[in-house]
Amino acid sequence: MPRPALVRTYKKCSACGEEKIVDSFYTQKRKNKKPTLSSYCKTCHTARHRKKYHAETPEVRARRRENARVNHLSRKFGLTTEEFSAMLLEQNSECKICGCHMDDPHIDHNHDTGEVRALLCSPCNLALGLLKENPETVHNMITYINDYLPKDPLA
Repeated sequence: MPRPALVRTYKKCSACGEEKIVDSFYTQKRKNKKPTLSSYCKTCHTARHRKKYHAETPEVRARRRENARVNHLSRKFGLTTEEFSAMLLEQNSECKICGCHMDDPHIDHNHDTGEVRALLCSPCNLALGLLKENPETVHNMITYINDYLPKDPLA
C-alpha cells in the first residue's frame, strides 16, 4: 500500500533565513490561482512594512489615506468624492436624524439594496444598526422612553 504524501509543515523565510512552521507565514490569495504562502514570515513581513511606512513622507501618507478613502467610497457605496461632498453640503454637515454637527459623517445605506440614504453621525448610525432598522422596535423604544419620562410635578 502506498504511503500518503507528507505534508510540509515548515518553510524557510526569505528574509531571516529561519525555518519556521507554516502557520508563521501569511497566505497569499491570487486571482485565478491557488493560494500560496508568503516568502517572508509574519514577523519579517510586519518589519518590512513598518520600515517602508516610516520611510514615507507625510505627504505620501496623506495621499495614500485619501486614495483609500476614494476607493472605499466607490467600492462600498458607488459614490464619488464629489457626490459625497455634495451630500455633506446639502445636509450642512448635520446628521439627518439628530441634526448635530458631524466631524466624521457616516454613510447610511440600505443593506439589502445598497442604496445610499443620507449621512449620519456615529451614534445615530450605530443606533440604527443596533435596532436592525426595524420600525416596530424604534416605535416600541419611543413608547418605552415616554412611559418612563419624569412626571411634571406642577401639572
